[in-house]
Amino acid sequence: MQFFAPLVALVYLVAGAESACTGPNARTTPPPGAIVVDATGAYRGSFKTVSEGVAKLSTATGDSTLFLMPGIYKEKVTVPPLKGKLIVQGYTCDTTSYSANQVTITRAMAQNDIPASITKNRNDYTTTLLLKSSNVKVYNLNVANTAGNVGQAIAMKIDGANYGIYACKLTGYQDTLYANQGPALFAKSYINGAVDFIFGCTRRLGLSHATLVDFQKWHKVFFCTRKCFAQMLKQMKHILVTSVTQT
Repeated sequence: MQFFAPLVALVYLVAGAESACTGPNARTTPPPGAIVVDATGAYRGSFKTVSEGVAKLSTATGDSTLFLMPGIYKEKVTVPPLKGKLIVQGYTCDTTSYSANQVTITRAMAQNDIPASITKNRNDYTTTLLLKSSNVKVYNLNVANTAGNVGQAIAMKIDGANYGIYACKLTGYQDTLYANQGPALFAKSYINGAVDFIFGCTRRLGLSHATLVDFQKWHKVFFCTRKCFAQMLKQMKHILVTSVTQT
């Protein structure tokens, strides 16, 4: 009987973990028709990289869903212009909080890593997740540029219209979020950085229940014209801005 005790305990632990990841706020199963990305390849018919999954998105007018299974994906991802709407959903046990996210897209790339011979769209080369398509919703995804204090190094760039970014976590140092176009809403999301870490001056950027962590001072948060800054302030609701000392 003692021999089977550890096995029984393991069964209870697994059952407990599964029950904790159920309910209306859990997203653990890809919806029908979704393109699935799984770094382990365990999910049948899935792709091992996010870029491979993006390459399979429909170029027709129909809507698409990209479902990402748990994992750390070390790559640059570019979503090209699509004719239909796109939903990107990261695996999570709780859609209401970025702290429960289990999917991360990350890499380290800064301006000084790009050859001097490249003179156009240099910011795009540094970007970890580049969204060129319009009508995109992203849920429960961590996006990071880990280049550090070495110059411009963008985690996410939005370069189309109509974005909804929900319970996502964006981390970097300089120019973490490049909001080139819009409108865009970041809800229940986290964005950190130190130098101009939200920039682009879309004039239509909404932050709702968002957490902004500035490693230096408030005036380093936005890099845009005074007129644009005032416009953005009018759209912000319930923003928590935390100033901390970089370690």
